[in-house]
Amino acid sequence: MNKVVYVLMLIVFLSACSNNAEDNNYESADTDSAASEESASQSSGMSADEQLENKVDMEKTEEATSEDNEGNEESLNNVEDRKIIYNANLHLETETFDKTVDFLETETVNYDGYVVNSNYANHGEEAERFATLTVRIPADRFQDYIALVENGDVKVSDKSVSGEDVTEQYVDLTSRLKSQEVVEERLLSFMEEAEKTEDLLKISDDLAAVQEEIEQLTGKINYLENQSDYATINMELTERRVDMPSVQDESLSTWEKTKDQFLKSIQVILSIASGLFVFLIGNAPIIILFLIIGLVIFFVIRKNVKKQKE
Repeated sequence: MNKVVYVLMLIVFLSACSNNAEDNNYESADTDSAASEESASQSSGMSADEQLENKVDMEKTEEATSEDNEGNEESLNNVEDRKIIYNANLHLETETFDKTVDFLETETVNYDGYVVNSNYANHGEEAERFATLTVRIPADRFQDYIALVENGDVKVSDKSVSGEDVTEQYVDLTSRLKSQEVVEERLLSFMEEAEKTEDLLKISDDLAAVQEEIEQLTGKINYLENQSDYATINMELTERRVDMPSVQDESLSTWEKTKDQFLKSIQVILSIASGLFVFLIGNAPIIILFLIIGLVIFFVIRKNVKKQKE
């Protein structure tokens, strides 16, 4: 009898536990359904513009994140394809000015480059001429062109070469451009699906901003590509004149030198005579006094000598 009672109590206890578990499951399900209904009600309470704006923002964030990751991978994969901007400044001197200028311009074209600007200055027939040239040379032929200039009929008085690595900046701009292009495609698709005027205006404003950003990024990328593909070389060229005198000029120079030397000799003689005259006249009293004293001493000595002889 006691065993039967224990079995009945155990069955009642197990049934009570199962009921509590089911009640908890129902409560959890009710809570989840209530949360979903609340979220749905909030979503239904939002306007179409807000829903569209949230959707666009989510698309922008997702695409920007994915494109940044792709850009980083691209930068790691293309390390060897560096974007380097080369610049050089050369100060040159030459005795054949016209020939050197023609040589530099011709070789620039031969090296698939081009002249950006050139200025020439000539202040007169007797003055040295001066020129400045700025040329663009393909980056892979940059060092060869400089070596060609240095081996020409010029003297390099000053030289400076520099390089700036813009690979990281270029990869970043390219990644941002791809991201903006994806956003532009999304906005265009949204514009086709939009039915209200307010939605079209909102999308048009976002699309204009994205397209402006695309234009700016494209311009920066094109600039970096141009600067890295072509090196810039600034050259300053100065003429050195060497005048060779002729035979007639040499004879005239000899006669001029002889005449100058003769005049100098006359001037020396006149200077000596003038100095002697000034000395004698200026010191005449002292000279006369010394002469008188000398004569007195001379006669006294002479008289004494005669007495001694007698």
